[in-house]
Amino acid sequence: MNRLKNLWQAAQVPLLGACFFAALYFLWGFFDLPPREVLIDFMRGLIAEYGYIIVFIGAFIESLLVVGWYFPGSLIIFISVIFAPTPMAAVLSVAVVTLALWCGYTFNFFIGRHGWYRVLVAFGIKQYVDEAKDKLTKYGIFAVFTSYWSPGLASFVSTAAGILHYPAFKFLSYSLIAVILWNIFWGTLVYHLGERALTMFLSWPFMVFVIVLWIGARYWNERKTKASISL
Repeated sequence: MNRLKNLWQAAQVPLLGACFFAALYFLWGFFDLPPREVLIDFMRGLIAEYGYIIVFIGAFIESLLVVGWYFPGSLIIFISVIFAPTPMAAVLSVAVVTLALWCGYTFNFFIGRHGWYRVLVAFGIKQYVDEAKDKLTKYGIFAVFTSYWSPGLASFVSTAAGILHYPAFKFLSYSLIAVILWNIFWGTLVYHLGERALTMFLSWPFMVFVIVLWIGARYWNERKTKASISL
């Protein structure tokens, strides 16, 4: 019974995210919104017209607490790398994305530090922020490196770091290093996959894989935490 309870607790957040994306997918089809190919072409057109400015804006919004959930910033980031005309252009895109994400996480840090994040509590983020605080309390600033693989997770961790009043210089330094390392990894992977990256990352099998992996990681972490407490 305890295992089932622990599994349910671990699955709540990932399943909530899955329900959100399923609802978004349903509404997209219900209202007969443009198909993915049209949206991709539209994003390519924006990048072609406005260049790295639109890439910076898209990545910055993607990094913001809550706001990033409702904005296709990841799609803009992927497209800017996938359709870069040269390797150097891809490197510049990754550099621009890195700067934008770091600026966004810095903004999250200060809204957490000064309590402004409370305005967003109505969006149901309190549980996520509390979990990020627990992670930082347990692992310290190194939790940044294990969370920055996803802008969504990074937005909570950077906000939690501000709430816990981590030294600004220390956080900003670790944050920048983590963003650089993860962006090099994702940028290299996406560039070499090319258009296959869009097909893979936007497919249902990949989504299911991420959710199952997420649940497994949370379940393992909770069991490990409870075991350490019992000792």
